[in-house]
Amino acid sequence: MSSREIDRDAIFNKVKDGKLNLVKASKLLGLSYSHTKRIWAKYKKDGRKSLISKKRGQVSNRAIPPNQCHSILEIIKKYYQNCKPLFISEKLKERHNISYSSEFIRQLMIKHHLWTPNRKRQRLHQRRQRRDCEGELEQIDASDHAWFEDRGPKCHLHLLVDDATSKIMGGYFAPEETTEGYYKACLPYFEKKGRPLNLYSDKRGTFVVNSGSKDRETQFSRAMRELEIGMIIAHSPQAKGRIERVFGTLQERLVWEMRLKNISTIEEANVFLPSFIEIYNKKYSEQPANTFNAHRPLNQGMELKYILSTKEERVVSKNLEVSYKNKIYQLRPPEALKLKLKNSKITVVTNLDNEIVFKYKDDYIDYVIYNEQVKDQSFNMDALLNSWKTKNIHIPSKDHPYKNLKVG
Repeated sequence: MSSREIDRDAIFNKVKDGKLNLVKASKLLGLSYSHTKRIWAKYKKDGRKSLISKKRGQVSNRAIPPNQCHSILEIIKKYYQNCKPLFISEKLKERHNISYSSEFIRQLMIKHHLWTPNRKRQRLHQRRQRRDCEGELEQIDASDHAWFEDRGPKCHLHLLVDDATSKIMGGYFAPEETTEGYYKACLPYFEKKGRPLNLYSDKRGTFVVNSGSKDRETQFSRAMRELEIGMIIAHSPQAKGRIERVFGTLQERLVWEMRLKNISTIEEANVFLPSFIEIYNKKYSEQPANTFNAHRPLNQGMELKYILSTKEERVVSKNLEVSYKNKIYQLRPPEALKLKLKNSKITVVTNLDNEIVFKYKDDYIDYVIYNEQVKDQSFNMDALLNSWKTKNIHIPSKDHPYKNLKVG
């Protein structure tokens, strides 16, 4: 018997002995008088057995049939190994027309050893207040992870996340974390939304110069300066908690989604990523505290393809030639610039399409490739000796007169 049933038995015993009436018993039990009379009538007939629920020990009307549980487990084993219960419950409804709560799926997986509850120690990290407006601050980082599990190599996902809304603004997969990878994540974002006010990054060499003169800047920071986007540097991973939590979610959900679509290459992942980001933002983004959009449009003179690029300086020779990466480029400037270009510095711009342009101040200079410098080949002594053997060389005898000449 339960404790409630034991309490009822004690009260009805007192009623039976005449120590209580039903009115007082109903108040003690917290029941209506009419309901107390019904229970008393059964108690007089069957005793304390009448107080025990008839449903106890019986299968619930809401119980799921064992064959249905078995089929769910088979689906989980086949398609959703190592996935979380919430994700599985969503996909069961979306792909298999099976609708059960994530808690039921979790308990079912625990029972059959497909899921182990993870009880982590709680660590205190107070969250920084979100920025008020979308576009006011974007967190930027890359994550090295087995995004394709065992179907492909590990790679890096370059990502931008809005601080006010937690929206993913741009992303790009690449084999390594590179400036080019960040450029390709930023390019469609800047073209579509405009320029944010600030970017929030870590201290990687992509963003800051960590050795030598601190006055120097990286290619990425130079590009952001030209776009008038501020760079804020974080001193710990916890400071960028917003994007770190997004990576934690993507390392589960994005990996599982790509597994279901059998995506195993970087090229396929970059094609799939925009559609995934759109669904993710609808599901997980927050409303900003202020509806004002802080993104700024691109100015007319800002050519993204030549800003999100690599820029290096070279000195123009007196013949108006520039040597760059083992090639000699013959410049063809207008007549007015020919004398100015001699022995002056010129900027070599290589964009994301590997297109090379030469820029002097604000002018682009036309050019042709004069020739390609060939690297020195290794000296072949055997070939040289063989060539000598083929020649008709006269070797003088030992008693030749010139050997007996005396000098001085």
